[in-house]
Amino acid sequence: MRTDQAVTVRREDYTPPPFLCDSIELEFDLDEHRTAVSATMRLSRNPRARANAPLRLDGEQLELLSIEVDGAAVPPRAYVHDEQGLTLLDAGESLTLRTVVAITPAANTSLMGLYVSGGNLFTQCEAEGFRRITFFFDRPDVMARYRVTLRGDAQRYPVLLSNGNLIDEGVDGDTRWAVWEDPFPKPSYLFAVVAGRLVAHEQRIRTGSGRDALLQVWVEPGNLDKTEHAMRSLQRAIRWDEQRFGLELDLDRFMIVAVGDFNMGAMENKGLNVFNTKYVFANPRIATDADFANVESVVGHEYFHNWTGNRVTCRDWFQLTLKEGLTVFRDQEF
Repeated sequence: MRTDQAVTVRREDYTPPPFLCDSIELEFDLDEHRTAVSATMRLSRNPRARANAPLRLDGEQLELLSIEVDGAAVPPRAYVHDEQGLTLLDAGESLTLRTVVAITPAANTSLMGLYVSGGNLFTQCEAEGFRRITFFFDRPDVMARYRVTLRGDAQRYPVLLSNGNLIDEGVDGDTRWAVWEDPFPKPSYLFAVVAGRLVAHEQRIRTGSGRDALLQVWVEPGNLDKTEHAMRSLQRAIRWDEQRFGLELDLDRFMIVAVGDFNMGAMENKGLNVFNTKYVFANPRIATDADFANVESVVGHEYFHNWTGNRVTCRDWFQLTLKEGLTVFRDQEF
């Protein structure tokens, strides 16, 4: 039973973040019982914020293993680590901060952050789940470019997915690894990782400007026969957004992943949408007409977020209705 008291947040109390993050490099050594996460951030003081404000990063249920600034270890007297985050007492004007933490996905029953479902690893970060993965500014007005390296046991995690474009991948002994890079700045709530035993329904398309792109619907083995309608819905949504609004798929690939243990209908993580299976699986044997309509609507909605919500996002969570309202309007037109 929860005993903590809700904290009132008022829109008029908004203040700009004291620091901005140009880029973040994440490295995951994946294991359901103990995952190590290394985060290297390039930070600079925000000229719109109060001068000399401390560097405060959100973080919950993180075991801090090490902290470095510009390649040098930070002594314990120079930072404060508490249950809500990490504070660097004298951060200066710009710095490269590297932290290493450990998390336990198997013990994470909140379905926020990195968790286990069916032996696979998934993330959910909207609205404030990223702080359960590593220390960061877990707010929508801090947008950074992400480069993500995933490593895990090749037998347990043969598929390693994250946002953006796949840069490189391979197998070293018993370890599979993959490097993903998202070329567009995004807030932390759009970050995603998926790792495990999955299979994909794939389709290649050519965008309106002539670029080739790969579409994938990832599911657990045995469920591929339920993905054709979701794939066709995604293709229709992409074409419609090009023709109606002139908005083109801006990545080399677009992925949908279906998971049974998911606490939302679907989530518009940049280039890597995670869905509850209810809004992906449909074939004439198991689905009604209403099911088919719902899959098409939700697939369209999450894809349309690629622009209304992802490329153009909100300042704070009081603006949630702006990104959701505009995207609902677009999916209803579709």
